[in-house]
Parts: sequence; C-alpha cells; structure tokens
Amino acid sequence: MDSWLDPVKTEISLNNGFVLLTIIATKGSTPCRNGDKIVFTKNENSFGSIGGGNLEFKSLAFAKEMLGQKMNTRQLVKYPLGATLGQCCGGYVKVLFESFIDDDEGLSHNNSWIEQVSALYKKGEDFILATIIDIDKKNHSSTQKCIYTNNNFYSSLGNKKLSNFIEESASNLMQSAQSPTIVEFEDDSETKAQVLLEKVNSSEVLPVVVFGAGHISRALMPIIINLPIKLYWIDDRQEQFDQYVGDTSQINIICDDFLTSMADLPNEIYTLVITYSHQIDFEICEKMIIQNNFSYLGMIGSSIKGRKFRDRFAQKNYSKDVIDKFTCPIGEKQKLLKSPTSIAITIAMDLINFIENKKQSELS
Repeated sequence: MDSWLDPVKTEISLNNGFVLLTIIATKGSTPCRNGDKIVFTKNENSFGSIGGGNLEFKSLAFAKEMLGQKMNTRQLVKYPLGATLGQCCGGYVKVLFESFIDDDEGLSHNNSWIEQVSALYKKGEDFILATIIDIDKKNHSSTQKCIYTNNNFYSSLGNKKLSNFIEESASNLMQSAQSPTIVEFEDDSETKAQVLLEKVNSSEVLPVVVFGAGHISRALMPIIINLPIKLYWIDDRQEQFDQYVGDTSQINIICDDFLTSMADLPNEIYTLVITYSHQIDFEICEKMIIQNNFSYLGMIGSSIKGRKFRDRFAQKNYSKDVIDKFTCPIGEKQKLLKSPTSIAITIAMDLINFIENKKQSELS
C-alpha cells in the first residue's frame, strides 16, 4: 500500500528527478484501480504498476517526456482504453502525472509531506492527501500538498480561503467511502483551483502474521509484501531471516520466542503458522484459539495433522465455534508441484481471496 514511498525517498536522497503517476478515476472494465501508483525515475526505472499493457507503456513514455522539462509540473491525462490504446478492456482511466525535477517543494526536509505521509503509514493512522492539480498562475504556490487527519491539518498554503476549503472538503471525504475525488475551488477574487483528495485508510489494512522463517515462508514473502497488509514475520532463529535476500522494508521482523512475540500482535490478525516444529505449531494455535482475536488461523500440514490438532483442542474443551475457524491444511495441494514457491503461491491465493471477499463485503 505504501510501497511507492521507498523508491521516492531513494530518488530524493540521490537528488534524482522522478515522476509519480496515480490512477485517480476509472470507468468500465480497467486493468487498474483508483489509487494505484508508479514511481518513474530519471534513470528510467519504474516501481509499481497501473495494470501493464499499452496503458502503462504510454503513461511511462509521457512520464519520460516530463522528466525532460526543467521545472516541476502536474498534468491530468484521460486514457480511453479501447479507442486510444487498443486494449480490449473498453473502459477509461484518468492518470495524474506529478514530476519532481527540482526540490522547490522541500522534499529533502525532515518535515516534508513525504516524511509526514510516511509517519502516518507507520502509525496506521487514516489521512487525506490533498494535491493541487491546477491553480491560477498568479496565485501559484510551490507547496502543492496538504495532509488532513482526524486530529490535524498540515498546510503551508498562502491562500487561507483555499486552505480552509481543502480542510473542509477533506473532512467530508473522511466520512465517505468515495476516493479519490477532485473538488473545485473558486473565491470572490476569482481564484480557481482543482484539488485531488486521496483517502488512505491505514487503520483498515489487514494485519498478517507469519510464524516461521523457513523455505516456504521465505518464498511467500516477495509474493505478498505489496498486498494491502501490515506484515509481521516471527521466528526464533536469526539465521533463517539472514537467508532471506528480498525486500524487508515492508516487513516487521521479530526474532524472539514465538509465544512471547504474540503479546504485541494486533487484534483481528490473519495468522499463518509455518514453523519447524509440530509442538510449536500446536502451542501457537492453542494460544490463538484461547485468545480468539484472529480473523483467520491457518496452519501448514496434512489433513491428518489438522484433525489431530482439532481433537486435542476439543479434549481441552475449547469453544467448538472457535475450533471450527482453524484451517489445516492451507493452500491447495498439488500432486506434482511441491516446491516452496508452488506451495507459497497457493497460500498467497488464500490470503488474496480473503482480502477480496472482505473488501467486497464492506462495499455491499
């Protein structure tokens, strides 16, 4: 969800120009969703995706053109997927392009909007990121971003009326399911502005914990790291973590006793038990069942292992309703493909389906 922040921070630290692409509107069948982002760098590296295909190809070509200019610019482009791009989807998307070529917005400062957004993600706090897309040149302000939370409003705009308008609009959006949205501003002096409001529901991101850092878990991490989740990875063996060579910037790695580490996990957590010991598996699952504060509890293993664990839980008189929420085996068993990657992909599909069903139920 916040995977675009790291490449942005890297480019800022290197004093390199980049373009931030954001999908702000979709209609019909599209390969992307509102809020999807790409970071395209001066070195022509791209991070993230807006659905691939000709849409992404044309968008990156346009981003490259923007990097050839001498000043920061923002442009809103509408792409009809069928007529213009020859994609069979048939819908259209609007893409906001923001180029950051010079640091007139103070991105390298400790109190920049990038640092504030990063801190809000880490705290799991909901917020609105407001971007001024278009404003009268005579009233142009170099600082084009504002941030609204339920407790604070961060703005350094010189136009007080515009600042108040953005704060009020952001407050209204925070209570709405719609995002992103564009609002129009005009005051008595005929100052006009278009403002994009993006709502980030950090508090609604699904917490996920993976117990065990063996070969299957290490294969699982790069598959799920960029899903809309807050990821915890627990094992009591540092050497297992050391064998993982992938990106860990989005992972809360905890090298400690399994049961002790459970105390600080959030409620309603999606739990995957993939440790090296059946006894440890049982102790983790038993504690989860006693606490009954999980949204999903799944353990790797055979159907026989799952049945034996359920029998042991029942013998201890734990709630049948809670025991029934326990899943083992997890993933989908394959007859021939049994590599760690194959197993990890099926486990990841369970997680993806869980997130999809949860989001659809919230919209209905």
